[in-house]
Amino acid sequence: MTFTNYSYSKGKQNHVFSTFLKTIRQNNELSQEQLCLHLRQHSSLFYNLDSITVSRWERGVNIPSLAKQAEIVELYDKELTNIYGNDQQFLEECGQLVASKDSHKQKSNHPYYKNDDYTIETIDVDDDCFYLTLKMILRYEGNPSLDLTLPIEDFVGLSDAKISIASAYNGQIIGHSLYIETTAQQVLELLNINRNLDQIINNNAANHDTMLVLSSAGATKQVENSVMSTYINKFSQKIDLRYLCFSVCDENFIKKLNTAKLEPFKVRSMNRNGKSVDIHSFLLSRSELMANRFLLQLAVITPKQLMNFLASDEKGDNS
Repeated sequence: MTFTNYSYSKGKQNHVFSTFLKTIRQNNELSQEQLCLHLRQHSSLFYNLDSITVSRWERGVNIPSLAKQAEIVELYDKELTNIYGNDQQFLEECGQLVASKDSHKQKSNHPYYKNDDYTIETIDVDDDCFYLTLKMILRYEGNPSLDLTLPIEDFVGLSDAKISIASAYNGQIIGHSLYIETTAQQVLELLNINRNLDQIINNNAANHDTMLVLSSAGATKQVENSVMSTYINKFSQKIDLRYLCFSVCDENFIKKLNTAKLEPFKVRSMNRNGKSVDIHSFLLSRSELMANRFLLQLAVITPKQLMNFLASDEKGDNS
């Protein structure tokens, strides 16, 4: 896993992480030396940390990498998304991922979508459109992992599945995602082909600790990012979820994850209609997700902020 450094110059004062670090240290009645020792004992990332560096972090002279930030906030049962949700500069960068003044120039891979306005909603098994949309995903995704042998309506575990949909004019679907909350054990068995999706859905245990993303796509880069933000933000807000797994075969989406400096946990080949299909699975811990700048930016965007960003894009204004 490659982590992204996130540093500020001396001119950047009162950075949100600097404020957090100083506050959490004082609230726990720790000196900078004691905090330093605590961090060294907690993680090998801080094996050579000294109190001078802690002082520089608190004063905003420089800021540790996101990997180190994620370790620190997790140690104190906090969330990096909540910290960066108060950073206006960071939020502006987040907005650029889902809305852009040049969005109308983006090439669409949908035959009828021409960068029109769109909305996003998340549906579950109780929604009238759920089964119809799920059948569409199963038919066109081309992912052998999504082959379900029984009539879809017979699966009792689909209450754990969710679908995010991006819709343009006249209900035209231009982006979607399919994800399910399950356990790390179930996911590992799926990745190792010891268990199929039928078994996971019908035998999904309680105490879910993992979100499994089986499909994620969009007509343009920003539609895709908008859809991704819906489930990554949901993951970030559910503290019991400790792992996020993408198990996909869409080449464009795999390329996006590679560009975000994510490496596959496992690549396996499966047969579908006489053709071999490579399924790439990316497995991240909560701290690894937070340490990835691109995913953190998507995680920070709340549903309300996403609507505001898209509304600003319609007006051609990202301010």
